[in-house]
Amino acid sequence: MNLTSLELAKNRARIFKNYLQIEIDLKANSEKLAFLDRGIQNSPYQKEITNYPDYLKQKPDGLKVISYIPEPNNRLKFTAFPNLGELPQINPQALNFLHEDIKQACVCIGTFVDGKIQAQWLGKNALTKAEFWSATKIIPLLNIVSQVNTKYPDCDIDNCVIRDGDGQQHDFYFHDLAKDMISYSAEIATSNSLAAMFKRFDTRIGLEQWLKNTTGNNDLTFRGDYGEIPYFNNPKIFDLSKKQVLLTAAVNSAKQNNSVSAYDLTRLISMLGWHFHLEQRSRLKGCQWNSLKTIVRAMGHDGARYVDEAIKTLGMDSLITSPVIISKLGFGVSSIRGTVETVYLALVRFVDERPYAAGKPAKLRTLAMTLRAQKVLDASSNLDRQAIEIDARVCAEVTEILRQLLAEEFS
Repeated sequence: MNLTSLELAKNRARIFKNYLQIEIDLKANSEKLAFLDRGIQNSPYQKEITNYPDYLKQKPDGLKVISYIPEPNNRLKFTAFPNLGELPQINPQALNFLHEDIKQACVCIGTFVDGKIQAQWLGKNALTKAEFWSATKIIPLLNIVSQVNTKYPDCDIDNCVIRDGDGQQHDFYFHDLAKDMISYSAEIATSNSLAAMFKRFDTRIGLEQWLKNTTGNNDLTFRGDYGEIPYFNNPKIFDLSKKQVLLTAAVNSAKQNNSVSAYDLTRLISMLGWHFHLEQRSRLKGCQWNSLKTIVRAMGHDGARYVDEAIKTLGMDSLITSPVIISKLGFGVSSIRGTVETVYLALVRFVDERPYAAGKPAKLRTLAMTLRAQKVLDASSNLDRQAIEIDARVCAEVTEILRQLLAEEFS
C-alpha cells in the first residue's frame, strides 16, 4: 500500500488537484483555508507535542536506527553545520523542481555523523529579501531566550512569567503567551499584539543585529511590527524560582519593515530543533536546551498542518514513529505588490520504520524548510480562489519535499 502512495505522489499535478478539491469541498476561503487554518486541535500529532523535546534529543544508535547517508556518487554533500554567524554553502539550483508560485525557498536536510548533525543546504532564491509575514514571529522568542540564558545560564524559561510593567494586567507564563501567539487561539490576546510585545525586549536595531550575527546574513531588515500595539508595552520577564526580574523592555525606536530571507528562517528553526546535536560553536548564542524546549512545545501548536496532510498522502502515517513537527505559518494580502502570499516554516523529524519491516535498521529523517508562495491579484482574479490555490499549492510542494526525503531522491 505504502509504495503505491509514495509512487502515486510523483504525479504532482494530481496531488495538487486532490488538495484543491479538499479546499472546494470544505468551502474554504481566504479567511479559513483548508491546510493553513486547520488548527492543532485537528492534528493526529497534538498528543505528541509534550514528547517533542525528548524526541529531538534522540540520535540514531547505529543498530536499531541509523541516519540517511547518501551514496558516494550522490551530488548531495553533507558538511559540518556552520558556525554561529557563518553563511553555509547553499546549492542554488537544488530546489528548481518547486512550482513557480514558490518564489523563495530554503531546505536544510540533516543527517547524523559521529553523533553530530551534518547538513545540506538547498535553495531557490534562498537569500532574496522578502516579507515573510508572521513566520518571523519566532525571531523575538529565540532572542529572548538568548538574552536570558546568556545572563542566567541556569534559568529555565518555563519558570518565567511576563509581567506588565505598567501594572494593568496580571502575569502570564512565557510559554502560555508564546503558545497563544503561535496557535492564534487568542485565549490571552491576539497573535499580532503578543508578537509586538515579544519584540519589546530588545531595541529594533539590537534585534536585527542579533539576527544577522546568528545567520551570518547581513542583507536583511527586521525593524517592523505586526500591525497592532504590544499587548504589554512595558513588559518584564520575571523568574518565579529566582524571584527576580531578568529582562525589561528596551527603548523604542523608529519602525521600519521586516524583510528577511528563506535561509534566515530555515537557519533559525534548524538551530532550535537540532540544538542538542550541534557543536557549541554552532549553537544559538547563550541558549540552553531547558529554555529552548519551551519554544519547541509552543511551536508544536501552529495552526498550519501541511506536514500532517503530506504524511497522510504519502501513506506514511502508520509507518513513522517519534514524530516532531514544529512550524510557523505566515499569510497576507499585499496591496503594494498586489499579491496574496503564504509562508510556511517548519522542522520535521521522525523515524521511518519501513526498512525495519525488511529486517534492516529504521532510518531517522529530518529537515528544516521555509517556503514563500505568492499569486498576483489582478482585476480578473478572485481573492478567495487565489488563496485556496496557493494553500493547495504549498501543501503539494511540502508533500513533494517530504516524498523526496523519504525516497532519498534529493541530489
